[in-house]
Order: sequence, then C-alpha cells, then structure tokens
Amino acid sequence: MQAPRLLSWSLPAAAVLACGAYWTQLLHTQEQARERALANAAARAVHLADTLALQAETLLQSADFVLSTVGAQWQERQPLPPLPYPPGAVLQLGVLDGKGRLQSVDGSVARVVIDGLPAPGPGLSIGAPARQPVAGAVSFVRPLPGQGQVLLTLSPSYLTGLLRRLQPSRGDLLLLARADSVAVARSDGLVEPLPFPVAPLFERAPRAGEVVTQSWPSEEGRRILGWQRAGSTPLLALAAVDEASALRGVQAEQAAVRRRAALGSAALLALVAGVIALSQRWQRRRASARQPASA
Repeated sequence: MQAPRLLSWSLPAAAVLACGAYWTQLLHTQEQARERALANAAARAVHLADTLALQAETLLQSADFVLSTVGAQWQERQPLPPLPYPPGAVLQLGVLDGKGRLQSVDGSVARVVIDGLPAPGPGLSIGAPARQPVAGAVSFVRPLPGQGQVLLTLSPSYLTGLLRRLQPSRGDLLLLARADSVAVARSDGLVEPLPFPVAPLFERAPRAGEVVTQSWPSEEGRRILGWQRAGSTPLLALAAVDEASALRGVQAEQAAVRRRAALGSAALLALVAGVIALSQRWQRRRASARQPASA
C-alpha cells in the first residue's frame, strides 16, 4: 500500500515542480529577449541620431554658404550662382532691412512679416518654424553690415523630406531641435514645441551610447531617444524610436510561446491526474477483489 500512496502525491509534486522550473526558465529567457530588443532599439536610435547630425551639419553649412555668398554678391551687385537646393525648396532669399522690407535677389522689394525670424547674431542664426510665409517654414539669417540681414527661408516640405530620406521605421520620429526645445524640423511634418527640455541633452552631447526613455506624446506610449550634437551648430539631432513598435514582434512571438507552454503544462498535469486516477481505480478494484476471497 505504501507504493500507491507514494505515487499519489510524489507524481503530482514532481509534475508541478517540473512545470514551475520550466516556466521560471521560460520567463527569464523572455525577459532577456525583451532587454535585447530594447538594446537594439536604443542602438538604432543612436545610429539614426548620428546620421541625422551629419545631415544637419551639411544643411547648415550649405545655408551658411548661401547666405555668405548672397551677402558678398549683393554688395558687389553680381549675379548669384546656382543654389544647392531643389526647385521649390527656397521660399525667400534676399536682404531684410531694418524697416522689414525684403529685397529679393530677383530685384523685387516687398514689406513682409516673417514669423519665427531669429534674433540677429554674429553668425548664422536659425528661426523657429513659422506660420508666414508658409506654415512650418524655417528662416536662416546672417548679418550684412550696414544693410541689415541676409535671409534664407526654406520650405517645410524640403526639411521634412530631408529627414524622411533617412527612412525611419514606422513609429520612429526624427527631429532637429534648438536648445530652447523648439523643433526646427520633424519627420512627421508637425509644428509644435517639444514637451521636454533639450538644453540638458546639449550639455551632455556628444553622448557615448547613452539613451533616454521618454513618455512622449503621453497617449502614444514611450519613446527611446538617441541624440547627437550637429557639429558646432546650434542644433541637436534627435531620433525617437517607438518602444511599443520595437517590442511588438518580440511580444507576439513570446505570447505564442507562452500559449504553447500553457497547453503543454496543462496536458502534463492532466496526464498525471489521469495516471493517478487510473492507479486509484485499479487499487479499488484490487481491494474489492480481495474481500470475497477473504470471506
């Protein structure tokens, strides 16, 4: 009688311990896979930020070259060379005087009100995205001694296209931001201030593989931020990788594995329960068979 009693509790205990050990190892393995997916997303954010920083540095160098060239040719009354921009990229180019009059390179003079115009500085300055002349347009200015400022306004479609050419994955976002948390350009084309301070990232750039997880926007979940200073320019390149998108494939695969593991565990426990039930039934039959013999 001792063997059946031992079987009735040792077999279920062994099955439960085996299932517990299996699930502990499975969950640990899945947690490691999740951490690897987040690390890969962080590495992608850093790589995108580095690439965007190079693009931004090239953009500002070309803008500075155009403004310097326009200023020099303006004073010497010489024609301008071809601009390094595709058709439609340049909305305004000329000299803005102190009275708000823009003398364009084509010879026309117009009084304009330009939103987002940067304050005059000793070198190249970058304005905030404007509503005029076109919503989302960004102006670059450089002082022209004695005459005002040389002005270059680029279309938002050109800046957005520049970021989108880096082909971020769906859910990712690329930005060029100033130290005051104003996004000069975004790959989604929106014009809105960033909901977190950018100045601390300027101070920590260039970072060495460091990333930040930020809930932004709050209704869209968390994003993994990678950043890099665009050379010596006043811009910061930001790459925001959507955390949910980065984990979606891993989570779907892990859910399928857990479903199969749950079915396997249930089948094992059911098998053990069936074995115990059959053993107890056989014991009852054996005991009832012995009773007539004893009588």
